[in-house]
Amino acid sequence: MSRRIERTAAPPDAWASLARTHGSFYHEPRWLETIAGMFRFPLDCLTVYDDDRPVAALPLATVPALGGRPHLVSFPFSYVTGSIGDPTADADLARHAIDLARERRVRYLEIKRAGEPALVEPLVRVSRYHTFEVPLAGGSEAVWATLDGDSTRRGIRKAQKGGLRIERVSDGQGWDAMAAFQDDTARRHGLPAPPRRFWREGVTGLAEHGLARAYLAFADTTRPIAGITVWTAPSRWIYAFGGADPSHLGRRPNHLLLWTALTDAIAEGVQIFDLGRAAPEQESLVTFKRRWGGQPKPLAYDYWPAARGVHLAPRNRGPLRMAARVWSALPLGVTRLGSSLYRYLG
Repeated sequence: MSRRIERTAAPPDAWASLARTHGSFYHEPRWLETIAGMFRFPLDCLTVYDDDRPVAALPLATVPALGGRPHLVSFPFSYVTGSIGDPTADADLARHAIDLARERRVRYLEIKRAGEPALVEPLVRVSRYHTFEVPLAGGSEAVWATLDGDSTRRGIRKAQKGGLRIERVSDGQGWDAMAAFQDDTARRHGLPAPPRRFWREGVTGLAEHGLARAYLAFADTTRPIAGITVWTAPSRWIYAFGGADPSHLGRRPNHLLLWTALTDAIAEGVQIFDLGRAAPEQESLVTFKRRWGGQPKPLAYDYWPAARGVHLAPRNRGPLRMAARVWSALPLGVTRLGSSLYRYLG
């Protein structure tokens, strides 16, 4: 048996099966091609073959910097997209990625991996993030029992009693509403929001292929007051975006939106509802995820030649904190113009 690695500028046909069997939404070929095409990131798909049988894969993209050299990452806007498939191929894929980083003369290589896999030298590991998973196998009653009673269950009941209704996004107007909520949420968190094209072309395309879904909450008007977006791969859904009209937060629309998405996932046989990652200093975010029954799972971020980049900087102090304060103080119309900066966050 001979083993080889092929590098292609798009996922080969074999990639879809590997992603569905061993990966997550972030390994789906349509996601990789959507992000690479939308933000003009050169895409490199590394596929390991034993003879002619694909056994492992690693997606990489080259992300530009506002100044200086770009970086090579697995994968932009994806909190965990390490190698998938046969674990004995991990070292070969990592070394091939390092060779590619040298070839591209990037500032650094970053590989985002789940769990605590073996470290491949000369990569440098940083373990500061966790993702928070809600197991769904027990059904809605079992999941309900894991929710915090004083905050989460109470918030869901308040939204239900308040007469809010939830609708799934089914047209361009709905996606525009979701984009508007994200514009405001990103500004308040001190970050550029995704450009409208990301929603109108990228996310809608994912939704057409069963990989994305959005929910909107309505009160007594035809105008939504809140919305969330989830990525919907067959066995794992990922909470991706959420936002609300601040004047309606007291009605707890986001509680009912997230509970609706959870129960839909259960009904469709999904195994895990992933609430996304958080850093230890993001205490309120960690508390939120735990109150929704999220169980922390470690993430390992591996770097070459040294640990660098925005994912290492603390969110509650230093340059990121200062930049966030300045950005959040700007008018919404100004920050919308800054959506072109979003591609540099990958």
